[in-house]
Amino acid sequence: MKNPDRRQVIGWASAAAVASHFPAMAQVQLSLAEKVGRMLLLGFIGSRPDTGGADIVADHLQERRIGGVLFLRHNVRSREGAEGLAARFRAIDPKAWMAIDQEGGLVQRLSRDLGYSWIPRASQVVEERGIVGARELYALAAREFRAAGFNMNLAPVADLHDPENAVIGRHGRSYGTTGQDVAAYAATFIEAFETEGSVCVIKHFPGHGRSRGDSHDGFVDISETWSYEELDPFRRLVEANSARCIMGGHLINRNLDPSGLPATFSSAMLDDLLRTDLEFKGVVMTDDLDMAAIRENYDQREAVLRSIEAGNDIIMLSNSARPDPELPQRIAGWVEEAIEQGRFDEARIDRSVARIEALRMTRPG
Repeated sequence: MKNPDRRQVIGWASAAAVASHFPAMAQVQLSLAEKVGRMLLLGFIGSRPDTGGADIVADHLQERRIGGVLFLRHNVRSREGAEGLAARFRAIDPKAWMAIDQEGGLVQRLSRDLGYSWIPRASQVVEERGIVGARELYALAAREFRAAGFNMNLAPVADLHDPENAVIGRHGRSYGTTGQDVAAYAATFIEAFETEGSVCVIKHFPGHGRSRGDSHDGFVDISETWSYEELDPFRRLVEANSARCIMGGHLINRNLDPSGLPATFSSAMLDDLLRTDLEFKGVVMTDDLDMAAIRENYDQREAVLRSIEAGNDIIMLSNSARPDPELPQRIAGWVEEAIEQGRFDEARIDRSVARIEALRMTRPG
């Protein structure tokens, strides 16, 4: 069989489509626990390959309980430690996601203090470099990213700029005030990282740029400040086939979902708006379910199950607020119970696994 074009693979979002184009995949039998594992992006405690936290992650990867590893600031204390951890995990599962925030500016985990090239904040890139300069800058960043052992960048930001916004605007994390400008620079960022074999995760749907709060601290209600203009960057990226994975925010928008559920738990925002109206066929990822917005309002079991019900494919958990070495096993048990109780069916899990596998196929190497 001739290898498919990468652009073609992106559209194969259902289990039936993936199986028909890749017959061998249809014969790979995964248990329910392994399917759930593919959906988990799990963090850990530790900054060196020889720590107990790294041992726990290594065991989860070996037993196929998780699909990828989340690196946060506390995991990246040295270049040797971060790259050593990524190398250890990749040796166990070369296809597992090695995910980290490498956005630029304030949010650059592989920092120049550790010997990596500096990535200016988004607004500075626009002002000082333009599209051509951005292409060169991000090409270098993408090469370093892959050389360090990572393959999933939790970036770029597709939020609109508002100087009064304390999370995005004040730190220059947005590429501009129009969907056209934001999408153009975000697409340049994405293209550079995809060229080197990494996946980018666009954030924060349906738009965090005009919010007046930080979801790290609690739920952010954007009902009064959000406008449909904030969907424009996401829409443009989807239409340009630049969007492979989109992260929803812990953002409440009663205009989009009168129930008051945050986007993380809202099928109205994820299934109806993102998938149906914007026709997004790729992977939807939660923001960290350990953030205060979720942790202080929902128990972990309910947060995970609500995320799945809403249409998320990858469930991100830093597992650092209250580290649980058996969290993946617990999650698999929660999902099995939910299926037995009729809360959702296994086909719901299969659809996520198919989309995740399609995303993996778009990544060369």
